[in-house]
Amino acid sequence: MLIISNKAKEAFKDFLKEEKIDFIETIDNPNLLEPIADHPDLSIFPLGDGKILVDKTIAPYYRDKLPNYEIIEGEPVKIKYPYDSIYNVYVGDDFFIHNDLTESHILDHMKDKIHLRVKQGYTRCSIIPMGDRILTGDYGIYKKLRDKIKVVLLHKEDIDLPGFETGFIGGTCGLYGNRLIFDGNIDRLKSFDIIKANAEEAGLTLVYPKDIDLQDLGSLMAV
Repeated sequence: MLIISNKAKEAFKDFLKEEKIDFIETIDNPNLLEPIADHPDLSIFPLGDGKILVDKTIAPYYRDKLPNYEIIEGEPVKIKYPYDSIYNVYVGDDFFIHNDLTESHILDHMKDKIHLRVKQGYTRCSIIPMGDRILTGDYGIYKKLRDKIKVVLLHKEDIDLPGFETGFIGGTCGLYGNRLIFDGNIDRLKSFDIIKANAEEAGLTLVYPKDIDLQDLGSLMAV
């Protein structure tokens, strides 16, 4: 199951159906700025084993939409950065990447993992996920982590994020099993060859619609 933005284009939803991928759409979080209130990775964090942590403000919606999951009510986000990004955490096998303002349930869940600290609060949004290998266009993340984990620096890309000057590459995609799904065509990205080569090395299949423009609508979230 994927959780996707309620602003996702109909063509992308049709694409997911063609790929036989079940999904639900988000509900806007009233605690966030309107342009990003729909982003899954700002209000939700999958804990695994059928458990999903959700900002308590909108937890009832997900409890209704996902009756077969245990919805745990988390701290409410706040409208101003970095307090809007407390759920925006990247997780590897034995580490997690975020700043020092992480939601308390997530911190407890991560107590056996190494906290790789970065300044960027929008950590998950800044990263193309490939398990313990990450790709990012954020030089600060790259510089901080290049001696600690496998991190690949991408070119700066012009990612559409309505309401903002630019968006984040990680907010266009998500891992679904061994498939790395993007919400639009990545063929014309300056970093396409880098993404393709690293996906092949990581044993991942790139899946994306050819006829939709890429948009940062928050990470595609597998639960």
